[in-house]
Amino acid sequence: MSSLLDQNVEQAEEDPMEPDDTREKGQSEISSNQDEATKDIHGEGSLSKNLESVHGKKAVSRYNSALDMILKSLCNIKVLKEDLVHNRQPFSDNQVPSALRSFFSAFVSEQIKEEELYRHLLSNLLASLEKEFHSLSSDGAEVLVAILEFCHWWKIQEGESLVTRLFTLEVYERMSCKKCRRKPNHPEQSSYGIVMPADSIRDLKSALGNIKFEDILKMIRMEDKMICDVRTGGCGETNFVHHTISRCPPIFTIGLEWEKNETEKEISETTKSLEWEIDISRLYEGLEPNTKYRLVSMIGCGEEEKYICMAYKKNRWVSLTHEAKIEEVVGNWESVARLCGERKVRPEILFYEAVQWPNK
Repeated sequence: MSSLLDQNVEQAEEDPMEPDDTREKGQSEISSNQDEATKDIHGEGSLSKNLESVHGKKAVSRYNSALDMILKSLCNIKVLKEDLVHNRQPFSDNQVPSALRSFFSAFVSEQIKEEELYRHLLSNLLASLEKEFHSLSSDGAEVLVAILEFCHWWKIQEGESLVTRLFTLEVYERMSCKKCRRKPNHPEQSSYGIVMPADSIRDLKSALGNIKFEDILKMIRMEDKMICDVRTGGCGETNFVHHTISRCPPIFTIGLEWEKNETEKEISETTKSLEWEIDISRLYEGLEPNTKYRLVSMIGCGEEEKYICMAYKKNRWVSLTHEAKIEEVVGNWESVARLCGERKVRPEILFYEAVQWPNK
């Protein structure tokens, strides 16, 4: 996961997926795909069987579960829906898969609430991702990155993409050598979020007790160190790294890395260490104090590698699974932590939304 979610995504804006002459064709809008989204619903069964024959039933089931839960988590992010409604921008048919366009069309029009249509759109998107990447990985972070990579082409002409506006962090890593006082310049890094080891979060919370989640993250980031490079005139001293944010998106994504052999108690303690509201100005320099974000949805992976979505709706947490058609009411955050422990669900991807955002 660490090589995906927090990778430098600068190239995604620059590398065309198609030649220039094809990228200018087929201009369309979100709303124009609503009819397309409702076509050929009954073809889902044969499509699933075809994928299973190629990749195996278990692999398809895992990937389908991950894709389903990630989409449900994204659909619970208010600022994402507002942006799609407000910016019904054109894009090239050759760049954004029709399955993804159809899904977001149904999301904006709220047709997505129709269970039969949703399952059909999910099946089509599963096949589309498999066609592009020739692999059905069960890693939730890889599925999320695949979706975001496609969405880079969802943009107004000459403007920023949906992913750049809503998901992309831009951070400078800065070092001031305590020995020779050099301050080397380092290029800006872009990523979809940050990734943290679950065991470090749990251990710090256990050792320090009453410590906020963002301060735990800051302490882990303080382990990042940089050598004053002798090849460029430095002294070779090891120094702490300061993280200064230049772009703070309305959606802040945190990934958790697990050993995947944790006990029920360890999973529950890790989940309790997470917090519903965080102030990322304590994590990054360059932000106004009290830059607060709230957790709106979360993806976890349980036993048999099945994924689950936790979403905050109507002032309480609900649980969604790939198999169940009805949401399960969980309650408050303590109830979420208890459920994760009892069912051995490891939180893997957390979606936080800005409490106040100028464009909201």
